[in-house]
Amino acid sequence: MTRRWSLITAIAVLTVALAFVVTQLVRGQGSGEAGKGQAGAEPASPGAGAESLRGVGWWPLHRSGTAKEGEHDAVVSGGTQWTDGPEGGALRLDGTSGFADTGSRIDTEGKDYSVAARVRLTPEDLNGVHTALSQDGDAVSTFFLQYSGQDENFAFSFPGARTVAEKTGQPQTGRWYHLTGTYSRKDHRMRIYVDGRLAGSRGASSKVKPTGAVVVGRGKFGGKAADHWKGDIADVHVYDRELTPGEVKSLSSREPD
Repeated sequence: MTRRWSLITAIAVLTVALAFVVTQLVRGQGSGEAGKGQAGAEPASPGAGAESLRGVGWWPLHRSGTAKEGEHDAVVSGGTQWTDGPEGGALRLDGTSGFADTGSRIDTEGKDYSVAARVRLTPEDLNGVHTALSQDGDAVSTFFLQYSGQDENFAFSFPGARTVAEKTGQPQTGRWYHLTGTYSRKDHRMRIYVDGRLAGSRGASSKVKPTGAVVVGRGKFGGKAADHWKGDIADVHVYDRELTPGEVKSLSSREPD
């Protein structure tokens, strides 16, 4: 009899233990399903946090001065006309008086930044200096994205410093190029990219304070407009950060949606 009760007691204990294990397993599965349901309710979107390649200002210049991003449209002045571009239209400038004022400003004194544009040269552009994109200071531009005749290549410049696209061949007239200039305040390095590839870099800094807007088709020197572009410009972007090489390559291949 004693053995029988011992056996019954052991079976009862095992039954209770098995029931406890099953209960814990069921609860664990339920918690997992609940967790999945909560994550599914607010899924993290792919690429969340990635900064847009539209930038803080985007002026396609596709037969109008309309801005895609930013507070102001570009106001076209002087000798200009609309023409065909690589992805729609483009602004043609006469090399004497034509330019477009974006009405927007970026901090080039205390932060990283980047600027970009698609450009096409004419034979007349191969002599002298011609600026595709700049930003006005009181007496001189804070930067110049340009073609330098003396260097026979594209350049990204500050007052007193010039980064020439040394890793590319001499530009050809009648062909579209994508230019990007970037500046990193951390290492005081300016870089120029041509068609998405790094073409030149150097250490430099500028203390010129921006007092005016980003301007398409000319620079400023000695308090006056200078270095007008004679040719075509489209798809102008400005950024309040330094673009990565991958972003520059992506931007050069096609315009953002």
